[in-house]
Amino acid sequence: PGGPGPAEVGLSILPAELRAAVRALVGDLDALFAALGLREESFAVGTLSRVIAAELASYAPAKNRRRIATNKASVVFVDRTLDLVGAVGHHGDNLAEKILSVLPKLPGHKTDVMVNMVELTALQTTDETCSIIAPGCLAQPNDPAAKALWESFMNLKQKEAVMEARRHLVEAASRESLPIKMSMGRVTPEQLNSYIQLFRNNLKALENHCGLLQLVLATVQTLKHPQTSKWDNFLAFERLLLQ
Repeated sequence: PGGPGPAEVGLSILPAELRAAVRALVGDLDALFAALGLREESFAVGTLSRVIAAELASYAPAKNRRRIATNKASVVFVDRTLDLVGAVGHHGDNLAEKILSVLPKLPGHKTDVMVNMVELTALQTTDETCSIIAPGCLAQPNDPAAKALWESFMNLKQKEAVMEARRHLVEAASRESLPIKMSMGRVTPEQLNSYIQLFRNNLKALENHCGLLQLVLATVQTLKHPQTSKWDNFLAFERLLLQ
């Protein structure tokens, strides 16, 4: 933090429509400090903050107030520009964020993705752009298990979220009396995919757990996507920058 700064941080660097707002803010601040009987020493972090601090320092009513005020105070003006970083940054080990970033967008939607459903059919194709089968998606408002799993994707670390996906699959398969065995240890996309295959030939089970299967397929396709390794590299680089 530094003081108000040199003359070049004055109102002249601001757009005309912003200057009036700064003057009004300075007047309001002076009125507040007058009511509190403050003689302030200003500090600023950021360009706009330095402009406001400089304007307050040279504001005539504020000069008169500081001569007679009895209470000392330090005031720190802070630009909030860096708050934007949190909204555009990558927050790390979060499966939901990876799914939303890696899989293609569902047509007409901004916050949902297309899940390739070919794995649940008898159709075999190597064409990733095949559009014969309608895509799945993340929004499953009528499936409590799928909603709970999606919340896990958002709130847990990736490793824990993937384990939750396996647990939900095992429980669903058990309810449908499908021949599934719960394995311990690391969860792999191949393991999840092998569990999904058990539902493919059982139309009733497929119907009962379609929402859950869409989310697990989204997980498998994200973990196997070539962009995922690039994502992890970018995250590591971002952490280095922060350090």
